[in-house]
Amino acid sequence: MSANEPYPDEQLETLDGNRQAEIAVLGACFMSALSRKKVRSIITGNDFHWPAHEALWAAMERLEHHGKAIGAPSVMELVKTNPQAAAILPEMVTAYATPDEVESYAGIIRSLAIRRRTTNELVGALHQARNPSLNAEGFLASIVTKFTNLRDAGSNPQIDALTLRELLEREDDPYDWLIPNVLERGDRLILTGEEGQGKSVLLRQIAVCAAAGLHPFQPDRIQPANALIIDAENSERQVRRHMRGLTAAVGARGVRDPRDHVMVECTGRIDITSDMALSRIHQTIDAQQPDIIVIGPMYRLTPRAIQTDDEAAPLLAALDTIKDRGICLLIEAHAGHGQGATGSRNMRPRGSSALLGWPEFGYGLRGNPDFPGEYLLDRWRGDRDERDWPSSLKRGGALPWTITEQAAVERAWQEGRRIAETRRSA
Repeated sequence: MSANEPYPDEQLETLDGNRQAEIAVLGACFMSALSRKKVRSIITGNDFHWPAHEALWAAMERLEHHGKAIGAPSVMELVKTNPQAAAILPEMVTAYATPDEVESYAGIIRSLAIRRRTTNELVGALHQARNPSLNAEGFLASIVTKFTNLRDAGSNPQIDALTLRELLEREDDPYDWLIPNVLERGDRLILTGEEGQGKSVLLRQIAVCAAAGLHPFQPDRIQPANALIIDAENSERQVRRHMRGLTAAVGARGVRDPRDHVMVECTGRIDITSDMALSRIHQTIDAQQPDIIVIGPMYRLTPRAIQTDDEAAPLLAALDTIKDRGICLLIEAHAGHGQGATGSRNMRPRGSSALLGWPEFGYGLRGNPDFPGEYLLDRWRGDRDERDWPSSLKRGGALPWTITEQAAVERAWQEGRRIAETRRSA
């Protein structure tokens, strides 16, 4: 058989591909925009077993993307340099499948594509497993991740641009608050400050208060949330001593006892960029279903420095796999040792500039030079959304950290402004 013929291997039906299903899908998509829309939700071009079929699919996608009619001449113009695809075109044009049938055929193509990829991964895994220097635990975690991705991966979604009018006419999604007007699901906060100022205590307070159904900075009660604290620096003994007073104070004021809804794991230094460590965290999340995770300090989450963007990228990617599960991430980091324009210590996190743009909120605890015992909550990056973070806090009171009188006045003013805006919009 000539190399220019459609199927030079003469294998029209194989364990890896179903020619009838692929031709039926191509024929239906050639005839119907509805079929193309349905097929896009199930497969992508590289799910086709035969390269010539993928070329025909790509030609139709290109034509539709540019708003051009899909017909035999226009498709032929795009595949004329591909002899195999050009030879199949007449059969594709005359193939028949309705939009209702095309989903079933596309499902067959998708299943076979998954089987091909699974086989390839198994062959590669077997080759790796024979390496005598293999790290068995890490290798197993990577295999689990790869096959989970194969199972869950779907086709690439079609990106549909909207006019500005269409965008603005859509209703805004409601906030999914964990702490009203402060934190919602998927938020990322990095809190910095000088060593020993109480960053860990503040983040624990937020988590324990949320678990008890208590606002961390106000006397208001809120909908309770589950929390997980992953402490990579302190021992269980140290955490236990610091948490007793906080838990007692919060438990007396909340809607439930937080002790049953906060999980604590003191890991010591870990490397969450490794498959094994990250897999363990995900397993804990699956078992405990937390809404908020306090983790850090950041420099203890990887054995490497975080000085460059290349060094920061794996760490931030690992943290994003946690955040992407709808979890609010609260992370402690040390401030840099340099001084800002005012001569005071720069509150930006130590290390790569990639850390500056990553979180939704970046704050630093800085001692207030005018009021001993009070601390300013300085922004070292602009908030991505408007929230009611207090401007200053003080140590002690009903909780380890309490809002200052100045911050309370500011919050009352902000709340009044919000109420007024709501009334005007109504």
